[in-house]
Amino acid sequence: MLYDPKTANVANWRKLQEGYLQKYFDFMSEHFGTYPYAEFSIIQGGDGGMEYPMCTMILGGGESFEGFTGLFVHEATHNWYYGVLASNETLYPWMDEGFTTYAEERCMQHLFGHEGDPFEGAYRNYVYIDTNGLREPLSTPGDHFNFNRVYSISSYSAGALFLNQLQYIIGEAAFARTMHRYWDTWKFKHPTPEAFLRIAELESGLHLDWYLSYYVDQVKSIDYAVDSVKHVHNGTHIFLRRVGDFPMPLDVLVRFSDGSERTYNIPLLSMYGYKAEAAEMAQPWPWTHPTYTLEVPSGDLQIEAVQIDPSNRMLDIQRTNNRWTLPEQAVVEP
Repeated sequence: MLYDPKTANVANWRKLQEGYLQKYFDFMSEHFGTYPYAEFSIIQGGDGGMEYPMCTMILGGGESFEGFTGLFVHEATHNWYYGVLASNETLYPWMDEGFTTYAEERCMQHLFGHEGDPFEGAYRNYVYIDTNGLREPLSTPGDHFNFNRVYSISSYSAGALFLNQLQYIIGEAAFARTMHRYWDTWKFKHPTPEAFLRIAELESGLHLDWYLSYYVDQVKSIDYAVDSVKHVHNGTHIFLRRVGDFPMPLDVLVRFSDGSERTYNIPLLSMYGYKAEAAEMAQPWPWTHPTYTLEVPSGDLQIEAVQIDPSNRMLDIQRTNNRWTLPEQAVVEP
C-alpha cells in the first residue's frame, strides 16, 4: 500500500489493510477465482480510481470508509476481468465493467453486511433507459454509443444484471460453477460472449443461445403479467401473458388459503430442460406464444396470491403486473 500520510485519510488506509483486504481476496477466490500473482499494489494517485496490471490507483483522500473501500473493490476486481480474463473492452465493455460491477456488489454486501438487493440501483438504471427508448444493443462497440450515460448504464448496470439474471435462469449452483469454470478455462485467453455462454451451457445442461441473442444483440423488453386466476374442478388455472417481446423462463410463486406456498418453474421450450433447483416443474412455454395457462392442482384450497419472479432477479420493466391477489370479497372465511 503506497500513500502519502500528508494527503491521505490514513485511518481509512489502515482500516482497509487490517480488516478488509484479506476478506476481499478470500471472497473473490471463493466465488470467482484465485488471484494468480503473489503481489498486488494499492497506490494513492490519479483522479478517482483506475485499474492497472497487478495494481490499482485510488485517490484515498476524504471520502467515507465504505466509499473508499467500494472504489478499491471495483478497481481491484478489474484485475480478474480486465487483467486476467482480458475480454476485449472496446468490443464488449459489459463483459469487463459489468462482470466487475457484479462481483463488486456481491463483495461489498459481504464485507459490510448490507441487507436487500445489491442490484436494485442497477435495475432502476436499466429500466430508465429501456422505458425511455434509449437502450442500444450491448454489442455496440464502447466508443460508438449515442450517449455517454447510455454507455455507462449498458456497460456497468446491464452487464452486471446479465449475470444476476443468468443466475435466475440456470440456478445458483450451476451459476457458481459457471463463474469458476469460466475463470479456469479462459484466463489469459481473451474470451468472447459466446465463450462465456458455452461454459454456462455446459454447467447447467441448458441451451442459452436465445439469452445471449436477446440480451446482447437486441433491445426488446421483458414484461410478464398475471392476467387472471380461475378455479376449475379440483384445480386452478392461472392465466399468464407475455407483454414484452423478450421471452424468459418464469418462477411463479403460488400462495394457498391455508398459508402454504409452491413455486413453479416454467422454462422456455428453447432451453430444452429445467434448472436443477426447480421445485415444481411446469410444461415449457413456447417462445412464440404470448399466453400460457399454468394448471395448479389445488383441491379444495383457494389460491390467495400469485407472483411472477418472487426473487426480483428478472429484468421485468413493469413489476406491478407480476402480482395477483384474491379480491377481499372473494375470500372464504374458514
